[in-house]
Amino acid sequence: MSLLKCEMCGGTLVLEDNGAYAVCEYCGSRVATVQTESSMDDNQNARTQNNNSAQINALRIENEKRKSEEAKARAQQARMEAEANQLERERLAEQKRIEKSRRSKAIRKKLLTAFLIISAFFALVALTVTVIIPSVKYNSAVKAVEEQRYEDAYITFKSLYKFKDSQAKASALVKEHPNVAQVGDVIYFGNYEQDNNLSNGKEEIEWKVLEKDESGKMLVVSKYALDCRTYHSSVKQITWENSDIRSWLNDDFCSNAFSSSEKSAVKTVTNENTGNSDFNVSGGNKTSDKVFLLSIEETMRYFPKNIDRMCQATKYAESKGTELDSLTHNCRWWLRSPGSSLYSAASVKIDGFILNMGTPVSVDKAFVRPAMWIEIK
Repeated sequence: MSLLKCEMCGGTLVLEDNGAYAVCEYCGSRVATVQTESSMDDNQNARTQNNNSAQINALRIENEKRKSEEAKARAQQARMEAEANQLERERLAEQKRIEKSRRSKAIRKKLLTAFLIISAFFALVALTVTVIIPSVKYNSAVKAVEEQRYEDAYITFKSLYKFKDSQAKASALVKEHPNVAQVGDVIYFGNYEQDNNLSNGKEEIEWKVLEKDESGKMLVVSKYALDCRTYHSSVKQITWENSDIRSWLNDDFCSNAFSSSEKSAVKTVTNENTGNSDFNVSGGNKTSDKVFLLSIEETMRYFPKNIDRMCQATKYAESKGTELDSLTHNCRWWLRSPGSSLYSAASVKIDGFILNMGTPVSVDKAFVRPAMWIEIK
């Protein structure tokens, strides 16, 4: 079956929806699909109508086919565009992922670099603080010992804490040269029975440095309570000046504990014997002493906290004493200041509390922590 052709350009005519006209898809000419002429007879007219109907059907079929193909083409185009868009989105997403990964790697690399730099810096600082500087100080201390600058060497060794054998060297120096000790240090000076084993002789006395002046003189007090005694032997009003314990410290104890050369290092000092301000009791006259007990004021100055005042007794002192804690071995120790009256003397209790009101001088026993000023050349 032939298709209608445009008389103007020969193009294919496309049937309109109503079937009465066809339009050229190329030049746009519009042609009536049904022609009637009065000159035609009925048979001719019927044949013409049949031919026209056939052409119209053919055009309709062709038009539907074309529309179907165009719809398919549009659908295909839409699918292709959708796929292209999806691919583009996936490409952009992948590009973003790659860029994000690249930036993340760059950041991690920078962070790692910064971490390594910081770690290296702190490692260098740690090396400098824990090895390099201590090594320099240690070597300078060794040189100071060689040059007999013992105090400088001792201070340096002590400041090095656990570096090498610095503390052992500091201990050896302060034992050999007690004059290098600083406030808070412990020195060895003199000998006194302490382990309560008379067969092995006396033991070295440990003294805590409470003060050191510019000339090198040191105020020291025994680290442990060395003995246990009454403050005075009889019931009477008594001050430090006339007490039995003062006589014992400056005579018997001093002779028993120190050699001749050590005695020369113990300085005679004038003590201002302040009284007991809480009870308005006088401490008596000034005294010249080599060995003495601390006053209330001195105890508070050098031992500001109760825990600092707690003191243990030696086994020898324990064997003679009372008021002793069986677990800690802390003891009560005498002060030279009077108590609430001249019939009593102040002391430091087992828990470190200062007993200002005191206890009877001739009844109670308390432990003895001797104190003195020494100057060791």
